[in-house]
Amino acid sequence: MPKYTFKHAVWQEEESEEERGFMDLLPENILSHSWLNESKEMTVNILHADTAKRGKEAIWGSLIYRQNPDDKNDLRTLHFFLSTDILLTNKLDYDEDEDMDKKKILQQMDEAETPLELLMILLGAMTGSLLHKIDGFEERLRNLLWEIRVQNNKQTLAEIENIRHEILLWKNIILGFVEMKLVMPETFGRNVMDGPEYYRTAARIDRISMLIDAYEDEVNNMVDMENVVANYRGNEIMKTLTVLTTLFTPVMAFGALWGMNFEHMPELTWTFGYLISLIIIIVSTAILYYYLKRKGWTGDILQSIKKDSSIKNSQRE
Repeated sequence: MPKYTFKHAVWQEEESEEERGFMDLLPENILSHSWLNESKEMTVNILHADTAKRGKEAIWGSLIYRQNPDDKNDLRTLHFFLSTDILLTNKLDYDEDEDMDKKKILQQMDEAETPLELLMILLGAMTGSLLHKIDGFEERLRNLLWEIRVQNNKQTLAEIENIRHEILLWKNIILGFVEMKLVMPETFGRNVMDGPEYYRTAARIDRISMLIDAYEDEVNNMVDMENVVANYRGNEIMKTLTVLTTLFTPVMAFGALWGMNFEHMPELTWTFGYLISLIIIIVSTAILYYYLKRKGWTGDILQSIKKDSSIKNSQRE
């Protein structure tokens, strides 16, 4: 596989971490390391560092840089070994992502001063791809924000949960990049932070982390808003049903009373019994309604009905 020799650094790209060429370039202590077995079935990021010998520091591991939100097994991984002499990686999927232009990556690598900067350039290309995908995600988030105001239903809630799941995936992916940013100065010394490629990629990682945190806050606010609206609607429904049930209590009570089939019922012989019963029901219902209104137990319901009608009229206009 290709071996790229730049002015000050070397990048060896192999087809896979399991290929013989990849194995031949690894030091003996790493060939017996558990990382090679762990990387065959990737579920989480793997990162190891060796600082036993000054000037011979190295880091190696596997980084998940792309994840299909609909399939947990559909992911892309960067397997790498980085020392002060060489950067060794598996082959990446450049064709699947227009933001990872290999020609531009190689041009940028030509100015790199160390293998560490080569790796930071690769990570920078990956984070640039993440930023591009986050832009599309931001548009979905904005549309959802307005859907909550216009059409708040089960479908909207389901979309909120889908976006919430994707944010968790973004956070999980970017966490590996954050760890990579932190392990560089930890392993190779603070001087690496002065390099332009490290600074550029680290700033991009921080920007993605900030955006994801902000999106998470927005989604949490959406969920809170959804809960408030759902609780409010539920309370309004229960209040309305309670008031209606209370108002119809006289009708049900007198209806049950005069619906009895006893043999001796004095009201049956009344000439104006039917009219009197209607008057009693209406008057008792009116008294009960006046009592509820005086207590203020019907005002919110009436006002909300008027408010909903005014909103619909304004939307029609």
